[in-house]
Amino acid sequence: MTSAPRTPSAPVVAGGGGPAAGVALAVVSACTFGTVGPATKMLDAAGLSALETAQFRLTVTAVLLLAYTAITRPRQLRATRQEWAVIAVLGVFSFAALQTLCGVAVARIPVGVFVVVQFLSPVIVVLWLRWVRRIRQPPLVWAGTAVVLSGLLLVGEVWARLRLDVIGVLAALGTALALSVRFLVARQALEHRDPVAVAALGTAVAALALNVLSPPTAFRYAALGEWVAYGRVSAPVWAVAGWAAVVATLVAYLSGIAAQRFLAPSTASLFATLEVVAGAGVAYVLLSESLSAPQCAGIATVLAGVLLAQRAMRAQPPPVPARPGCHAAVAPGERTKTPAPPR
Repeated sequence: MTSAPRTPSAPVVAGGGGPAAGVALAVVSACTFGTVGPATKMLDAAGLSALETAQFRLTVTAVLLLAYTAITRPRQLRATRQEWAVIAVLGVFSFAALQTLCGVAVARIPVGVFVVVQFLSPVIVVLWLRWVRRIRQPPLVWAGTAVVLSGLLLVGEVWARLRLDVIGVLAALGTALALSVRFLVARQALEHRDPVAVAALGTAVAALALNVLSPPTAFRYAALGEWVAYGRVSAPVWAVAGWAAVVATLVAYLSGIAAQRFLAPSTASLFATLEVVAGAGVAYVLLSESLSAPQCAGIATVLAGVLLAQRAMRAQPPPVPARPGCHAAVAPGERTKTPAPPR
């Protein structure tokens, strides 16, 4: 008897929840990630470099998550060689490289241009799924991706800020690729452990890489005891750094990875663009940064694109629960080619 062909695997969803839970987690992740821009600007004003900020954020996050995981679920920290390879890719690219390249790009090219290039990740994810993994995407996903990209062009006001810096553009493209890796690789890590353990191990690898690149002894700890003023905000540097580590990193990564237990990579990557909307809102409220009419239109366009992605989720049938020893069905928002019956 010929066994049925296997479809591309999706993460096993343990416990309750569903697409609605995935949407809620993705929105929380985008909103908390959106606060990292203003926090980074304040830390930069306080004298901390982009590498030091990323090093502090990931190290604090890794220590907290590893301690919690070791106490509550120590077996989740064990991994095979193949599993470690997946976690290493996730940690080095999606955490360490993403945060470091982000700092390099922002320092060399306008932030608006960087935002547009960074969030090419939904396009990369959709093209990878369609042409490499041969997973068909619903028309609404393609439409949502195009609408979101158009909105990002308006938010960044690219036509008024064109300034080519080869290293800056390459760094921005690197962040787009690193972000895409997270949406594509995190699902594999979630097949064997829960989001807390995945985030703990991934940030631990990232923190180790950054602390090798920049030894902890070189960190400017004295800056944490100072005060920084930026826009309407005046706060101790340690408080801003703590927010960047706990809220804009720990909560953001944990909720984002957890969301991928319920959302297809293409859908999750589109929801991540809400970070632009959240970041613009926080910068407007706290840092006194104004928004032009085209930027407001761009934010509305991004929201419209995300809503299209949500409609694509509703148009798809719910995923079939995984049986023990088997892979789960394809996540909502993905369709595979129907294989021909065996002859």
